[in-house]
Amino acid sequence: MTWHSNTTEEALQILSTKRDGLSDDEASRRLEEYGLNQLESPHKPSPIRIFLNKFKDYLIIVLIFAAIVSYIAGETTNAYVVLAIIILVAFIGFLQEYRAERSMEALREMVAPEADVFRNGKLVSIPVQQLVAGDVIFLEAGDKVPADARIIDETLLEVVEASLTGESQPVKKSTELLGEETSLADRKNMVFMGTIVSYGNCKAVVTDTGRKTELGKISGMIGQESEEPPLKKKLAQLAKRQAYLVLLVSALVFIIDVNRGYPITEVFITSVALAVAGVPEALPFVVTLAMAYGTQIMAKKHAIIRSLPAVETLGSTTVICSDKTGTLTTGETTVRQIYTYRTIEVTGSGYNPEGSFISDGKPVYPSEEDIASVLRICVLSNNSDVDIMEGKWRIVGDPTEGALIVAAKKAGVVEKIRDEHIELVEYPFDSDRKRMTTVSKSESEGIIAAMKGAPEVVLDRCVDLSFNGQTRPLTDDDRKKIQDIANVMAERALRVLAVAWKPLYQEGPIEKDFVESEMIFAGLVGMMDPPRPEVKEAIQICKQAGIRPMMITGDHRLTAKAIGEELGIAEGEVIEGWQIEKMSDKDLTERIENTSIFARVTAEHKMRIVDALKSQGHIVAMTGDGVNDAPALKAADIGVAMGRTGTEVSKEASAMVITDDNFATIVSAVKEGRRIFDNIRKSTSYLLSVSFAELATIFVGIMLGFPAPLLAAQILWINVVAEEFPAIGLAMEPSNPKIMHRMPRNPKESMPSRTLLIYTLGTAAIISAGCLGLYITSIQQGHNLDYSRTMAFVGLGFFTVFNAYASRSLEDSILKMNPLDNKALILGMGASIIAILAAIYVPFLQNAFGTVPLTGGSWAIILGVSSLIIVVSEVMKRALTGLGKQC
Repeated sequence: MTWHSNTTEEALQILSTKRDGLSDDEASRRLEEYGLNQLESPHKPSPIRIFLNKFKDYLIIVLIFAAIVSYIAGETTNAYVVLAIIILVAFIGFLQEYRAERSMEALREMVAPEADVFRNGKLVSIPVQQLVAGDVIFLEAGDKVPADARIIDETLLEVVEASLTGESQPVKKSTELLGEETSLADRKNMVFMGTIVSYGNCKAVVTDTGRKTELGKISGMIGQESEEPPLKKKLAQLAKRQAYLVLLVSALVFIIDVNRGYPITEVFITSVALAVAGVPEALPFVVTLAMAYGTQIMAKKHAIIRSLPAVETLGSTTVICSDKTGTLTTGETTVRQIYTYRTIEVTGSGYNPEGSFISDGKPVYPSEEDIASVLRICVLSNNSDVDIMEGKWRIVGDPTEGALIVAAKKAGVVEKIRDEHIELVEYPFDSDRKRMTTVSKSESEGIIAAMKGAPEVVLDRCVDLSFNGQTRPLTDDDRKKIQDIANVMAERALRVLAVAWKPLYQEGPIEKDFVESEMIFAGLVGMMDPPRPEVKEAIQICKQAGIRPMMITGDHRLTAKAIGEELGIAEGEVIEGWQIEKMSDKDLTERIENTSIFARVTAEHKMRIVDALKSQGHIVAMTGDGVNDAPALKAADIGVAMGRTGTEVSKEASAMVITDDNFATIVSAVKEGRRIFDNIRKSTSYLLSVSFAELATIFVGIMLGFPAPLLAAQILWINVVAEEFPAIGLAMEPSNPKIMHRMPRNPKESMPSRTLLIYTLGTAAIISAGCLGLYITSIQQGHNLDYSRTMAFVGLGFFTVFNAYASRSLEDSILKMNPLDNKALILGMGASIIAILAAIYVPFLQNAFGTVPLTGGSWAIILGVSSLIIVVSEVMKRALTGLGKQC
């Protein structure tokens, strides 16, 4: 039902109610039929279920399988170590995501606990949950609207709807009949659940309650399931491929060795060794650690990550869809321009009373007659103030009046004007008069009237004009010029007020019509919610990094376009919400590539925009702070909420919260996300190359007729201990200086990419060839099996150490990198070497791993052969770069 397009009498008739409300009996009947006025909370997983869900990842499943096989084969130590890794990975993920799903509770907190309602013809207070459609409610300043309602009567009613529609200013309401096509933000004869009455009062008939309200529709959209993050999908695909490879090779070796006549128990243990070799046990832990470490860095930079995969997702973002109010702008109305007989720009941002006045590029003094006159009127016709609380400036009163006071404070005249003047009379602003006038008295000026209001209204009451310190008659040409200038200011998205004054030469009773006539026009004041100072640079960095910024706002078309042009995101046309409603999904998808600004949009529109972008393969980040942003935050690949101005609903629906509400922080988070993904790629390549090498070494060795070159215990010691320390260091590698100068990677690119897989397999081939060479040469020299296996084991360990250092960069030569830039990697390599030495020189470990001490000559050969991996990796990087490919 489009209640805004029905008259009040029609609405009352459709709802079967009267102006004095329902009876208690009828209200009880409707409550039983339609249910409570509340937002139902969807089923949410318990902490235990959140923890258990961590075991659904394919890599974890593969590890569990490997542990079970090891246990069945009698390799219980192997099984326990792998299980310990699994539990550790699950626990880290659980800690990060424990508080992930609380959107519905936050929505419920937004609803008022009680409502004033007419029952049996009397005004009573009832719990808000007991409201029903047809109830007539009474609202006044400070009330939170308890349900959607059609206004019946109102007095100077203004409602703050920023959190629902994105409108930055309080919305003036009326009972006026509106067209059926009117957008949500323009339905001025309606009030909506969760919004706040800032001024005036009204009677309204409840039209919708609970989940049928606009807020309730949003809650339903928030409850939709989120898609899996890209990294999680890619790791799942990697785990599947790895599992298939391991099963295939293990089964092949089992069949071949059984046919050769080897004992089945021995063959089974060899197959277990292959299974252990093919699974990179450290990968889930290292990936989780890389993201967890990134969250700590980002928290120090004012970005709180609520879901670990969000770190990587942000780094792969191709589009950032940003709300305007409070995100791209300060959310604080500010005077930007004053017009007298000249144009004066006012600098500064937000409510901070610091700034200057500039005309024709040169500073001007606010004490000059024309500026001083305008500011004096702004102060006298004003009931608001500005103060500082907890280090932050805030407006006490109406935001528009507050902006005028801030401008006057920049000139340092507020206190002086207020001290010198005593207010005698006030004629308040209302939607019919569109002006406010006060009469004040001072010793120096006598009695003066000060007026502010809509330009056309104020001009109609002026007969004279202040011009360059002089007063002269206001001509028709003057009126046209002033109105044209006001229109130009409005086209720049400035909210324009005119100010005027006149001296009064009488005391005693003063007639309003006399006071508000024959005024002297002083000037125009243009104000707006300005862009944040740092956002323009942040947007340029986004473009440089290949990320497309878009503005999606509930505000007016002109306002959105003006802010977009100032920030540099006004490419293409501006599409409004009513246009989106007429488009099919296909039409929207086609036009979205050439559109950067969407205005007057609702929560449903934002969802469609996000879906259209995602259908084209984009990784979408959505920023916002209002309730209206929450569904899109949830639907996007990563939702980014504002910490200071953001509602609890938007924060709980997001994957990341920016605590300083600074768009530039998002750029910093993107950079960190790219660093993390780079390090995950390096770690994945490093760990997979070792696993492939182990698998190939055992498989080829057996195919050549030799006993397995490596034991399952030895492989596990490399994979879990010796390999893991350097991998942790790789996860902490600093970012490449050119990281924000390259385009976002292809979201469809596999993990690892084809080029990286070539590099990884090449590295694995060298490691496998080196280990087999050490093993076979040792056997041919007459060493026993334990010594030869120790040669292969130690060779693999040192290949692992040198390979870690070679993996610091997959594009640039490591010979040009400072080793001390990543001290964690150096320490990890040292720990890995200690672990390898312990395995062959600590007696009880010798027994566990079947190792023996090596001679000095053997050590020299091992170090010489294993260090070749650095040379080979450098050659492969150059070769791939020469072919126009990068890892």
